[in-house]
Parts: sequence; structure tokens; C-alpha cells
Amino acid sequence: MNEGRVHFCVRDDDTSFFTSPDELERAYGEVSHWGPISLAVIPFCRAGTCKGVPERFRGRWSVHPLHENQPLVCYLREGISAGRFEAMLHGYYHDEQHGRAEFAGGNDLVRRVANGRKYLEDLLGTPIRVFVPPRNAIGNQGLRAIALAGLHLGGTAGFRAGWPFLSKTSWRLWLRLRRWRKRGELGIPWILDLGDHREIQGNAVTPSSHLQRNEAVFASTLAAGGIFCAATHYWELGNPSVHAGEPTVGEHLRRLIDHAVSDPRIIWRSVGDTISDNTFVI
Repeated sequence: MNEGRVHFCVRDDDTSFFTSPDELERAYGEVSHWGPISLAVIPFCRAGTCKGVPERFRGRWSVHPLHENQPLVCYLREGISAGRFEAMLHGYYHDEQHGRAEFAGGNDLVRRVANGRKYLEDLLGTPIRVFVPPRNAIGNQGLRAIALAGLHLGGTAGFRAGWPFLSKTSWRLWLRLRRWRKRGELGIPWILDLGDHREIQGNAVTPSSHLQRNEAVFASTLAAGGIFCAATHYWELGNPSVHAGEPTVGEHLRRLIDHAVSDPRIIWRSVGDTISDNTFVI
């Protein structure tokens, strides 16, 4: 039985050509020595509407490969080698001019996943195990593309975002999650095994998130035994909450990290290690 044991991880999205080493160091310089930060990295960032792109570049739709920011590449390679960071694939361009989420559909997704993965692996000198869809949006074609590449999903898709309706595995997982929620439980404290890939829920730490809810999910996970993955963006850690009386995004994340490092029952792991482990798979 795994009651009272938790694997904790931190996922941060949108590292790209536009990211500076100083930004990541301010965000995670201290805490990455306590446990690894899993960075979802954009290989060829398109300067669209993403708030991780500086305002002066937004809407230009120019493409900026990661390798053109050599200080960042060196910083990431050193951090990955030291075990402070993990790299995950975060789309290919991230933004599309037509406004649709990049991996919600399309005919070019298999190529984008394969090429984006190889580009990051060659550039950063590390294996890529997890795909995080831009804007947390994916469809059946996107799921097929990551499965063909042997990658897992940072996030949960469900039937609305691509689980096959004729799959017994899909319905088995859906029923398990339905029973969990009918009991009044929160979050998804397991790795979901779809057969051709696995999925791990990210618990959002953003200006619209409630600290009280995330702490309740954390407590529920600890009681049952399972996984808790905090999902955020380095570029909004200084932003205030939209809810009166709530802490900033960074303070919210730090509260969750403090829970993790102060409890000996909690093991801090990378997203890739957590999703590859069989301990909490259903």
C-alpha cells in the first residue's frame, strides 16, 4: 500500500529563446537545489500572443530557435547536468497565427514532435520523455503524435481531448476517476496509463488559482498516496492573485514547495521520473 507517500514535482512552462538565465535563476535558483524543476521548453518559439514573449515582439509571428540564445543553452545544459532541471518538449512553435492551439489538431504534428524532440535532445544533451501541449490543449492527432514518438503527456486529456471512445482502457480510467470524484476527492493523484502513453495532471499555480484548493488537493493526495505536480510559469511568479487576500503566484508555489520539503513522506522528483515510475500508475 502507498498511503501517506507522495511523489512531488514542479512543472514550469514556456522556457524559450526569449528566456534569460537570470529569470530562471531568480525563479528557481534556490529551490532547484532542493529538487529538480521540469522545464517545458519551446524549440522554435513563434512570437505570437504568449505572455512569455516580450511585449515588443508579440504579434510579429517571427520564429526564434532556442540555439540562438547561447547563454540560455549553456545555463540549461549545466543545470540539467547538475540535476537541477529537466527538459520537456513544449510544442514546436507554441503559437499559431490562426489562433488555434498548436496541438489541438493538424496534419503536421508527428513531424513537429519528432523534430522538436531531436532538436532539444541534440542541443541540450539530454533525453526528452514528456510532452507538454501549448496552452494545455491537445486533440486526438496530438496524442497520436506523442505516442508515436514514445513520449508521455504532461497534462490529462480525457475524452474531450482525444481519448479513444472505443478503448476499454479509456473507459476503465474514466470510471476510476468518476468514483474518486463522487467521493468528494480532488485532483488526480495517479499516473494514468493509456497503453500507448501515460498522463500526469498538472495542478495549476497561476493568478487565477486558489491556494486553499491546491493545499486541499495536496492533503487528499497525501492521505491516499499518489503524485502532486505543481504547474506554473516562471514569468508570472511575481504576479498577484486575482483573488483578494491570496498570495502572489510565487508565494503560492513556495507554500506548496515548503509542504513538500518539510514532510519526510514526500519525495521530490522530476516529471519524467515520476511519470516513468510504476508506483502510482493506474
